[in-house]
Amino acid sequence: KDSGGQGGDVKTRRSSPKKKYEPPFPGMNLSPARESIWLYDMEKMGKVPKLAAKDDMEGIGWDLILDARSPAEYKDDHVPGAISTPVLDNSERAVVGTKYKTDRFTARRIGAALISESIAKILRSPVISQLKSNSRVLVICWRGGERSHSLATILARVGFKVGVLKGGYQAYRRRVRVYLEKMKSLKYIVISGPTGSGKTNFLKAIERQGGQMIDIEACAGHKGSILGDSLTTPQPTQKIFEGLLAAKAEEMDIKRPVFIEDEGSRVGIRHLPIELWNTKKLAPRCRLIVPVDFRVRCIRDDYKYFEQKEHMDALCTRLKGLHRRVGKECVDRYLELAKEGSWDELVALLLETHYDKAYAKSAERAKPKNAKNGEGETVYKVSLKSEKDYDPEASMVVQYFQKFIHNNPNLAATAAIGESSGSGA
Repeated sequence: KDSGGQGGDVKTRRSSPKKKYEPPFPGMNLSPARESIWLYDMEKMGKVPKLAAKDDMEGIGWDLILDARSPAEYKDDHVPGAISTPVLDNSERAVVGTKYKTDRFTARRIGAALISESIAKILRSPVISQLKSNSRVLVICWRGGERSHSLATILARVGFKVGVLKGGYQAYRRRVRVYLEKMKSLKYIVISGPTGSGKTNFLKAIERQGGQMIDIEACAGHKGSILGDSLTTPQPTQKIFEGLLAAKAEEMDIKRPVFIEDEGSRVGIRHLPIELWNTKKLAPRCRLIVPVDFRVRCIRDDYKYFEQKEHMDALCTRLKGLHRRVGKECVDRYLELAKEGSWDELVALLLETHYDKAYAKSAERAKPKNAKNGEGETVYKVSLKSEKDYDPEASMVVQYFQKFIHNNPNLAATAAIGESSGSGA
């Protein structure tokens, strides 16, 4: 039964009878299929398919995930780790799709010829030719239909262990939405501190010490500043960014703290999902206190490629982009110091005239309105003086916030501000 909307009539849909295959001549029987294609049902398996890790001793990952959709579909979004192996390119898909509306048989014949040619190329490619006979290969298309089964059938006949994602990309995207919704329930601890305080490095240290963390900047492909975009790789699309975040959320234990970096509502040109942004604003904070000389060193380490001559033009272009924020005089001084190679002085000036002011404004905008019981406030401070402080201080932070979460199940930041008492205190 299908309701036609609020107040609409209830209509009954009759299920169409299953198609019966008539033999070419009477007395013939169907031949048993020689291939075995397995359906990967995310609802039943309980997780998004993943590639096998190098140390995958349990055999729970796929050796290869192939996306049989067109290049344009793949570029917009795809399962993390999937490789683009289109059986129809963008123009071919358009031709077959248009023809299918008026003549399904001819469309299938044309599509089959094009798909066969593409599959031949795929089989000869290094992606397939280097696989072992017992390799596990998952194939994905839009709905888990003709395109994925066409490729999967041939791969299964070759002898690989082949699966098809039930429901295709559409099922994957629905699963992403489920895990984005889960992000509301995670118990975030926000690592805050001005630019250059080593927040990303501290997150990695937290992970080494057994803590849970989500590296938002890594998922966004951007370091979150005027210099933060990659010189070689564009940021992922918004859907891919959300998929990467969802994959991280899937791994998180909702009973334990999840550490994230203090980001604005955008990282580069990508927007934080509203489920993450609204929860993050109310989360307790752990503030890093770092001397200026250490901050300068951290920034130079993060952006050392800009100090190479071949990237000078790219650096200058980005510095010129600060003209409206800091004025012509400041920008001219930036450019002068860059061309002189006075990197410490340049970074210190950027911190003073741009980064610290921008961070303060961003922090002010991010403060939750009508916060209750100290929500969104700093409850712990860490003093870092060198890279050697990362791991011991991270260990203390993990222990502190595990107790904090236990004592504050609703994450109300009612505890007195704590401070590290280790090497960096």
